[in-house]
Amino acid sequence: MRKLFLLAFSLAATLTVNAQNPYLPLWEHVPDGEPRVFEDPDQPGKYRAYIIGSHDVNYSAYCGPDIRMWSAPVEDLSQWRDEGPIFSWFVNGQWDTMYAPDLVVTTDRKTGKKTYWLYPHSRGNGRIAMVCKGDRPNGPFTPVNLTPDGTRCVQGSLIDFDPSVFIENITDKKDKDYDKGFRAYVFYGFQHSTACELDQNTMYSKRPGTDLIDPFIPAVSADGRLLDRAGSEYKALYKGQDPKDFNFFEASSIRQVGNKYVMVFSGYSGKEYGLGNTNSALRYAYGDSPLGPWRSGGVLVDSRGVVLNEDGSKLITTNAGHNTHGSLQEINGQWYVFYHRPPRGFGNARQAMVAPVKITWDKKPVAKGGKVVITGYDPYTKDNVWTAKATDGNEYTGAEVTSEGFQIFGLAPYNYYSAGYAAFMYGPNSNNWMQDNHDVWNNSMDLAGIQNGGIVGFKYFGFGGLAKDTKGCKAFEGTKAGDKTTLGINLTPNGKGAFKVHVMLDDPWKGQEIAVVDVPANAERKATMYYAAVPAVEGLTGKHAIYLVTDGPEVQQPQQPQGRPGGFGGRGPQQPQRPQGLFDLHGISFSKGANHTAPVVPQLTITADGKKLNIPSTPIRFNNQNGYADQIRYQVYGPLTVGTKLEAKANVPGVKVEVSPIVEGRATVKATYNGQTKIFLIN
Repeated sequence: MRKLFLLAFSLAATLTVNAQNPYLPLWEHVPDGEPRVFEDPDQPGKYRAYIIGSHDVNYSAYCGPDIRMWSAPVEDLSQWRDEGPIFSWFVNGQWDTMYAPDLVVTTDRKTGKKTYWLYPHSRGNGRIAMVCKGDRPNGPFTPVNLTPDGTRCVQGSLIDFDPSVFIENITDKKDKDYDKGFRAYVFYGFQHSTACELDQNTMYSKRPGTDLIDPFIPAVSADGRLLDRAGSEYKALYKGQDPKDFNFFEASSIRQVGNKYVMVFSGYSGKEYGLGNTNSALRYAYGDSPLGPWRSGGVLVDSRGVVLNEDGSKLITTNAGHNTHGSLQEINGQWYVFYHRPPRGFGNARQAMVAPVKITWDKKPVAKGGKVVITGYDPYTKDNVWTAKATDGNEYTGAEVTSEGFQIFGLAPYNYYSAGYAAFMYGPNSNNWMQDNHDVWNNSMDLAGIQNGGIVGFKYFGFGGLAKDTKGCKAFEGTKAGDKTTLGINLTPNGKGAFKVHVMLDDPWKGQEIAVVDVPANAERKATMYYAAVPAVEGLTGKHAIYLVTDGPEVQQPQQPQGRPGGFGGRGPQQPQRPQGLFDLHGISFSKGANHTAPVVPQLTITADGKKLNIPSTPIRFNNQNGYADQIRYQVYGPLTVGTKLEAKANVPGVKVEVSPIVEGRATVKATYNGQTKIFLIN
């Protein structure tokens, strides 16, 4: 057996991105993220926010071969750094697929030494309960509970699907575990929840003398049926608490909030606020101890983007749903909920998302009526609470889905923003607009096939500016009177007739129309920046939403194929199709003085004896044989001999190219731009 421990610190690449949502590059796909704040091992006394997740690099199935980590200094949550693949496992000639992980730290009472415990959730047969340890948050990590041949977990390993671990630090000298310094608890399960206290000496087995709590949080189907075996006793719930209030599906995670504990999990939500049920939502429960008993708290975030409809009478959704996974984390005194979204509902290219929340709790124990209440957060409201309440009485109290991410005071307006940061998509076929991207030179995503009546919203822009660095947000300039502010809309007309884009402030239906962009029927079918003066945004305070409302002829959608042979019932999974409409949206920008131009994505040309070789648009996907944890390799074919003149050049400056010698008709071209390397494997 060949063991491979990837040294993340030697592979890490630094990439600067803004703090918007998604907060990682748009070509990166890290779902199932578990947020943590750890001391920076390279700068004692400094702290970094970490996201530890799985890695959607397969495209025809969930996840990939690695546990992926990104991190940022807490004082600047726009500076996210790729820590690389912090763990992979190669055994019996192939790579394990890794699902949703967790990472915790324990500190030795006597020496002060920190040990990081990784729960990678390997999907390898007999290895789901794998546990690893390391001396740094970014590894390397070594399994501690595998048999000598590395194929199975040893006896006593009990952890299963979507593991979450909570470390309770002990400060009371009278506590039986004071010398050990901590207690550890584990939570796991898929449509069935289990929990127990861990043996601190192994960190993978049940503590002797304690009980396994099974079932733990009641699991419920989408139609409201309890899924646990008939007659189950829910010892972890308060007496009188209805088991059907929890709706557990998967994705356990736990945090301490004040004098109480909060359990976060993916759970069916929607019916209680007038929408269809989805497990593309996180719920929460709260209790007085890590093992409960628990009371249901309700919905934490619905990633479908719940908002009011046109007349405020009902709630609607403005994003596609699939599933989600995440947790809570406090950073710089601000609580956030971390979750993931699926572009156009496609579950194999999920992206890391974040939203601020307001958490209030009282000092009373839950057993005596104490509560934890979590709502959406808005820094500009009087009580900092955001909810969406319709006149029919339904109210969504979870976090708001926005374009902001960590930039909770609004996006700095004088920048270019990809359409991939849109937080509101509504209208015909809108759940299919958002197109995923895996090109590491192109931090962008398109909204394709926008039709008549289609609405795209960006929530929110900080037109009022931010005077000083706050909560990990860097100060930025707002719009001022006399700036001569211009809005640029980068789009490609699709030749389906003339259309208008109405630019609305604050509300897509009742807001102020601040500009109209006319696109003629004969407009060239290529990406073009259309500009309009928007003096109405100058001098605004706080933050405001911008909506693009489409007005034009109807476009009929072509009939899409219904699947391919070979799957269940004779049909396999249908990969997403790019819809057709009046135009494709690439991005928007506000500028003063000179107008912004759209970013140019470098294109590489490879020639063999002057003949251009075909470079595919998509990289080589991961499979369990190649173990590719990054989508940077492209398969290129061409006639090569020892004497072939092989050349490669880019259409923009700044691309460094390396061409290998030709050996046995094969060669490699490496091209690096802004620290990101693509590898072209020829033949």
